[in-house]
Amino acid sequence: MADEAAVGAGVSGAGNGTSRRKMESRRKLLAAARKLFVERGYHDTRPQDISREAGVGHGTFYLHFEDKLDCFLAFTEEAANELDVFVSQNLASAGALDEVIREILRAIFEYSDERPGVLAAALTDVTVFSTGDMSRKMPASRWAQGWTRLLDELQSKGAVAGDIDTRLAGYLIIGAIKQGGAFAARDHIDRDIFIDNMTTLFVRALRTQ
Repeated sequence: MADEAAVGAGVSGAGNGTSRRKMESRRKLLAAARKLFVERGYHDTRPQDISREAGVGHGTFYLHFEDKLDCFLAFTEEAANELDVFVSQNLASAGALDEVIREILRAIFEYSDERPGVLAAALTDVTVFSTGDMSRKMPASRWAQGWTRLLDELQSKGAVAGDIDTRLAGYLIIGAIKQGGAFAARDHIDRDIFIDNMTTLFVRALRTQ
């Protein structure tokens, strides 16, 4: 019995070791992919570049990802989860419509300060490279759906006009934040001024008159 237990423990330990190594190689690949997608963009990053940056064999890449697109989607999922944490923390004390919008915008800037270039890279539209429906996997769609749920809740409380199409509004807000943020960065607009102006714009468009 003791020998059997020892053998069993050895097999279990070997399995755990293999699992840890696999998790570590995936972590390295994702970290490398993030770095290269941010620095070079999706189009100029190749799977072999990611493998080389991660310090693993090229074949290891395909043990974890089907192709570059699959790796990119894993990167965007990771970024989306990280941003969700920032947003949740900022929304903890927000109640009114203008407070909610302002705190979400502030969370986006705080995330971008801590992880420069990640959001811009994650929002790259790669749907044209897939024959399937990828819309639900993309961060822009995920965040637009989050806005939709939030607007639905505020609409039920009378804070958002009843005739607003919240799903359409969610996607329009994401587009406005992306383009507005790029404009603000390019023209070096003061952050607080940008947040105040965007908040005013969204509130006037959404609030019950």
